[in-house]
Amino acid sequence: MKKWSTAVFALLFLCLLPVAAHAADVTPSIIIDGVRVEQAGAPAENIGKTVMVPIRIVSENLGYQVKWEKATQTVWVEKNNSHIEMSAGKTSATVNGTVVNLDAPPLIRQGTTLVPLRFIGEGMGLHVGWDNGTKTVSLESVPPVIEKDEQEEPSEAPIAQTALLQSISYDKDRLSVAVDGSIAPKISSLSEPDRIMVDLPETAFSSSFIEAQAGSPDGSGRIAVNDSGMVSQIRYALFSSSPSTVRVVFDLKQPATAKWSLGDNNVLLVDLTGSLGESTAEPSIPGKEGKQVVVIDPGHGGRQPGAESVTGAHEKDFNLAVALKVQALLQQYDAIQTVVTRQDDTELSLQQRVDIAELNQAVLFVSIHGNKFTTPVPNGIETLYTRKESKALADVLHKHVMQATGLKDRGIKTASLHVTRETTMPAVLLELGFLSNPADEAVMLTEEYQNKCAQAIVDGIVEYLGN
Repeated sequence: MKKWSTAVFALLFLCLLPVAAHAADVTPSIIIDGVRVEQAGAPAENIGKTVMVPIRIVSENLGYQVKWEKATQTVWVEKNNSHIEMSAGKTSATVNGTVVNLDAPPLIRQGTTLVPLRFIGEGMGLHVGWDNGTKTVSLESVPPVIEKDEQEEPSEAPIAQTALLQSISYDKDRLSVAVDGSIAPKISSLSEPDRIMVDLPETAFSSSFIEAQAGSPDGSGRIAVNDSGMVSQIRYALFSSSPSTVRVVFDLKQPATAKWSLGDNNVLLVDLTGSLGESTAEPSIPGKEGKQVVVIDPGHGGRQPGAESVTGAHEKDFNLAVALKVQALLQQYDAIQTVVTRQDDTELSLQQRVDIAELNQAVLFVSIHGNKFTTPVPNGIETLYTRKESKALADVLHKHVMQATGLKDRGIKTASLHVTRETTMPAVLLELGFLSNPADEAVMLTEEYQNKCAQAIVDGIVEYLGN
């Protein structure tokens, strides 16, 4: 019996051996921005624990120029002001003059230079992935990088959750919120239009509540109100993640006041009462009858300088310069009234920017920014929006900006940004180039480029409003 078992085991081992050997010889696939690329010449391969990929295939698919010098076996990869140089057999390369160590020296296979996969990410600013099961290399262009104001929610900070919202309902002018944990609500109000905000600090949506919000993975939602003379709808969302704060907003048909109390089982009760008293909100600016209010928001300001450019310039100054040029150009349109959130080096919170737009009943909101990244490689323009109602504005602004500037088109993308998420009118954030990229910065800091951007933004606004 023992000999029979040994023989069966040996037979199975011999049958599986070719399969294992074949798996080890599988040529890795390369996918760039979701598209599988053909590998002419020497393909990618595994050498020890290092994945080696053909630099020419990757570079040319991303718009880089590749030059090869046979005598020194040196390859140059160039795009705008970005330069990469490496040589076969050497364990270091240079990126824009900076020496970078390699996991393994470049290899020459069938006239093709293979370089370590990790270097592709470091040298070109790409997100690099390796699936050992499918032997697949994935390379993705860098996503939008937003220079956050100090008030913006830090994405990596742990969310403090001392209470979990389980359910929310509204009936007969009373809001009921079931919360697991202790809460200390804060109530505030705004006018034009009339709203009441109920903030729940140190509170987050429970997982069961989020699962019940169909099509809203962050838990946000709204309640349509059809039987109230005071409330048209109720909106709720995670207003801040540091500290974690849930905000509930009553959209009112008339001025009202709110008082809260705790019911059975720690249920928060908010009761509304019609009011003819004065609003605590600041008044909107005086405007002429029939004018459409457009809010232009130059990002950052004051102690929040934003991105620092290659030569040490501050993003806040670039943003303000473009915004003031937009304001000057829009003055020629009688049907448009322009509000700029800051006229100088003033510091504003993100919510203050939103409030300015809401208080003035703006028909659209445009935030102006410059982009940055941790390496000088990424470049170009991208347009960001959050809510689907803002997509049409994003489309028309992006079209005009790209036609006017000629920089790389990084596309129109969605992003959960405070000023585009919390505003109720169509809202867009424009990233008008990378201050961390030498080529972009060189043109961004010129008055000619800023004039082009301003005119493009105005042309987009005018087309969108139909003026």
